[in-house]
Amino acid sequence: MSSRISRVQARIMSLLPTRADLAEMGRSPRRDLLAGLTVAIVALPLALGFGVSSGLGAASGLATAVVAGALAALFGGSNLQVSGPTGAMTVVLVPIVAQHGPGGVLTVGLLAGLMLIALAALRAGKYMRYVPAPVVEGFTLGIACVIGLQQVPNALGVPAPEGERVLVVAWRAVAEFAGAPNWTAVGLAVAVAVVMLAGARLRPTVPFSIVAVIAATVVVQVAGLDGAKPIGDLPSGLPAPRSPSSTSARWAPCSRPPWRSPPSPRWSPCCPRPSPTA
Repeated sequence: MSSRISRVQARIMSLLPTRADLAEMGRSPRRDLLAGLTVAIVALPLALGFGVSSGLGAASGLATAVVAGALAALFGGSNLQVSGPTGAMTVVLVPIVAQHGPGGVLTVGLLAGLMLIALAALRAGKYMRYVPAPVVEGFTLGIACVIGLQQVPNALGVPAPEGERVLVVAWRAVAEFAGAPNWTAVGLAVAVAVVMLAGARLRPTVPFSIVAVIAATVVVQVAGLDGAKPIGDLPSGLPAPRSPSSTSARWAPCSRPPWRSPPSPRWSPCCPRPSPTA
């Protein structure tokens, strides 16, 4: 029993930075600071954009990038690991935020973390080599299409129509834009996209994502363009941590096995079966 506890403690301690890691930080601090600054500059517009597209707001995306990046740096498994915001999760978070609110994101995040810990304990990562490459490529392409459709209302400068299907929402946004065009928003969206795509091809070492965001912001402020909707005020610091309001109603759907569906009202014990003559 004691040997098992010792192995668990050793595995937990292996997640923390070692003396060799701390000594490595002092050898080239200037290079490390420059690399960290570059990653932060690249991640800043991504964090703002993913926060807005997920429905939680730009402030949530920025705070998540800071906290998650710090935790990943401390507990990451590789010295070459670079962690930052990713667009794949916005597709998953949008319906969760719409149905359960921000608290549902925390619940899903905790469950996902527990599942990842269980998969790591079972060493299930070795089976990923059997997944065909076209499956991963198709999954990534599908996420890119969904994210693109989600941003159609923002790119056209129209309020996001109600709806859960991104294709229907994008079509309604196009129809609303046709009735009242907002060419200022379209021009800014196209200009930012062109700068990012062309700049990445010509000068890959320059973070053109933040350059495009800063340039577009300056143009809007100097020219006084009314057609571009700003993100709004951002908090000056990180939000204060607080305990989540975990209720049984929020965890109840997660405890139901996936192969069991909710009982139908017609066959529920509290509801009588309909009469054949009715």
